Amino acid sequence: MSKTKEGDEKAGQGDCPPDKSISVSVLFGCADSTDVMLMVLGTLGAVGDGASLPTLLLFVSHLFNSLGNIGTGLMHRVDQIALDLTYLAIAVLFAAFLEGFCWSKTSERQVLKMRYKYLEAVLRQEVAFFDSQEATTAEVVDSISKDTALIQEVLSEKVPLFLFHTSQFFSGLIYATYFAWRLSLAAFPALILLALPGIAYGKYLLHLSHKSFSEYSKANTIAEQALSSIKTVYASTAEKNIVERYASILYQTTKLGTKKGLAKGFAVGSSGITFAIWALVAWYGSLLVMNDGAQGGQIYAAGLSIVTAGQ
Repeated sequence: MSKTKEGDEKAGQGDCPPDKSISVSVLFGCADSTDVMLMVLGTLGAVGDGASLPTLLLFVSHLFNSLGNIGTGLMHRVDQIALDLTYLAIAVLFAAFLEGFCWSKTSERQVLKMRYKYLEAVLRQEVAFFDSQEATTAEVVDSISKDTALIQEVLSEKVPLFLFHTSQFFSGLIYATYFAWRLSLAAFPALILLALPGIAYGKYLLHLSHKSFSEYSKANTIAEQALSSIKTVYASTAEKNIVERYASILYQTTKLGTKKGLAKGFAVGSSGITFAIWALVAWYGSLLVMNDGAQGGQIYAAGLSIVTAGQ
């Protein structure tokens, strides 16, 4: 049994995800000129969509300042701001459409080419490859479906979402500096405190996911070996021992799940720093209004831009 256990551990280690990192450019290896054009348009749409909220705050700050200065030209200024907001809504609609359509279309095109190349690579294998247990028809079809579906999800959702948040972060900082540069400098350290828990949670979650994948691979190996030699297991009355080994490995995954829950709770709870940032914005912004003649609309827009960039 000790030899079997060592074999299980080696098999589980062999199923672990490789540590060798792969360049992100590999995902776009099947892109042609049409896909490049679609990705460029989708990137422009994602950047514009991400910068839409800070741009909205630009007009909102003008609106608040106009409402605070009631005069003869109030309604004219409000009408102009309302018209500008309408133009912004049309621009955001167009940018969001480009973001969703272009990345979804190019992901379908590239994944289709990947499926062809994947199948061609499988068909080029020797006959002995298809006689192995790992190369059954179901395994090949399942592998193609899972891998390409994962790549399509990355291209159609994860990449534009990353571009959206990156644009929102930098545009938020730029607009905050434009509205009230003193306030943005004062609140920038708090912005780092808002972003650090999310970064730490992402790295820790990746570490736990690798460990969980390793433990599940060991458990699957035990189950496969037991089922493939079920007669031997019954003959040697080793059912209880195998079940105990299988349960002990699953217990480790349960502990990892608890750690994931604690890490996620810490990351979500750290969003309370947002209220502390607003307290800082309210206190220092009031000083800027009283001493430096800053306008309330600009202070509000700068604070919201900083918080939005951090989230």
